[in-house]
Amino acid sequence: MSNIYGAMNTAKTALLTHQMALEVTGQNIANVNNPNYSRQELLLESSFPIQPSGAPGLIGTGVRATTIIRRFDQFLESQRTLNRSNTQYWDSKQDFLSRLEVVYNESRENGLNKLFDDFYLSFQDLAFNPNGLTERTNVEAQGRNVSTMFNKLSKDITNLRIDLNTKITSSVDEVNRITTEIAKLNEKIHEVEIDNVTANDFRDKRESLIRDLSAFAEVNVVEDSNRQVMVSLKNGRTLVIGQTAFTLSTQVRSDDAPAVDIMWADASGATTSITSEIENGSLGSWIEMRDTEFLGYKDKLDILAGTFIRDVNNLHSAGYGLNGGTGQDFFTANTIKTTNGKDNTGTGAISSGSIVDPENVSLHKYEITITASGSTFDVKDLTTGTTTTGVSYSNATNIPYFQSLGINAQISAGAAVGDKFTVQAGADAALNIKVDSAISSDLGKIAAGLTTDNGDGDNALKLSQLQNDLKMNKTSPSAASGTATFSEYYNSLVGQVGVAGKAAISMFNQQEMINFELDNRREQVAGVSLDEEMVNLIRFQYAYQASAKMIGVIDEM
Repeated sequence: MSNIYGAMNTAKTALLTHQMALEVTGQNIANVNNPNYSRQELLLESSFPIQPSGAPGLIGTGVRATTIIRRFDQFLESQRTLNRSNTQYWDSKQDFLSRLEVVYNESRENGLNKLFDDFYLSFQDLAFNPNGLTERTNVEAQGRNVSTMFNKLSKDITNLRIDLNTKITSSVDEVNRITTEIAKLNEKIHEVEIDNVTANDFRDKRESLIRDLSAFAEVNVVEDSNRQVMVSLKNGRTLVIGQTAFTLSTQVRSDDAPAVDIMWADASGATTSITSEIENGSLGSWIEMRDTEFLGYKDKLDILAGTFIRDVNNLHSAGYGLNGGTGQDFFTANTIKTTNGKDNTGTGAISSGSIVDPENVSLHKYEITITASGSTFDVKDLTTGTTTTGVSYSNATNIPYFQSLGINAQISAGAAVGDKFTVQAGADAALNIKVDSAISSDLGKIAAGLTTDNGDGDNALKLSQLQNDLKMNKTSPSAASGTATFSEYYNSLVGQVGVAGKAAISMFNQQEMINFELDNRREQVAGVSLDEEMVNLIRFQYAYQASAKMIGVIDEM
């Protein structure tokens, strides 16, 4: 009788086990179009055999399910996660560079180069008729047109930086949402798997969130013995550990509003800026473009505008107007911009500064790093990348180094070693350039002559010849020497943006190809094949039906 009961139990376990196998197969089929799903498989093994009394050997007791495994390759997933960061980095870069290229690409009708030519031509016309009101009106109008275009280009670049900043700000909330969800899934997976039960669907969801997070920044992921992952930025800053997610926030920069820094809060709530620690992903790309590339393009535009202002004013102020007056600038003069480093620890500050030699002033951007308080600093020319060490200075005294560049600037007492300051003549020149109000209100002050003689148009002719003067350096703008005209320099700026944009598109396409290959490999390992699942469905269905038939036969016995 016990053998009949044993046979019934064998049939029952077979029935239930193959019912479970059908359920797993159904789950696979249901998720065939879910890109984040990993194929599951029910592992079977024979139940422990017994030797009934009188039996010549061990008799099996049926089949049992040991576990539901998840077809998953951790190394492959790590590659996909890293490549997601790289892909989003280049995608974000090519997107904004293409927008910058639109800003720079001038139309044939009203581009900056066309306006340069019209400006020079207006002075050429004035040279032939120095007393002509029509010619003087045209000179002032063409000056305004050039100024307006510079203003527009500067504002457009600034607006792109604002758009980048908006992207950065909004993405922080999404990062916080993702890390919070990962921490919650850590808890769920730990609770489920503490009894050696696999939390396959929770794991799929967690991996999906990690990939989503990697789209914003490159991350490192380590799973601990509790089946929980620790997620950190590339440099090691922790975002998730166990069931705790570390919150990110934004803080407006005092020296570059509305630009924000990304702040990381530790367990006590104390915040630290991690802006410079974020690499790759959309966030890394946006930060790099906002703080480095787009500022660089803006600085180059300012150098072009500042040099144009300086050289036009130098020539114009040497000439004479109809009223015999001289020394009049045509454009409003360049100004100085100085900043104190936001992370400075000392109390010293740099003065607002002034230009003392407008004819020869350097329009480069300089960064000072204090090496001995009240005594020496290192200065880096951010325009050329060169550094000068051991520069002497005294507290509250014009710095000789900058005086040699046509600039007066002072640092007050209290600057600490490591404190930083910046100095730039012609900062925001493209934004601020405009025809001097004295010219606009009295066209007679346009200095067409080199003398007060009636009909002298020699100075206007010299101004028109700026069109061909080599005042700019395409690769390293310099106040002292040049290899390009203003128009050629501007063309080089447009070309640099175009080359950078094409390079970003090329890199993005390469990453997409790698993505395609990795996704195919992932599909081979973890993807659901309907053909395979249909075969399994039939196999398990037949096994289920046979088990049910066996139960019926035993019942009749």
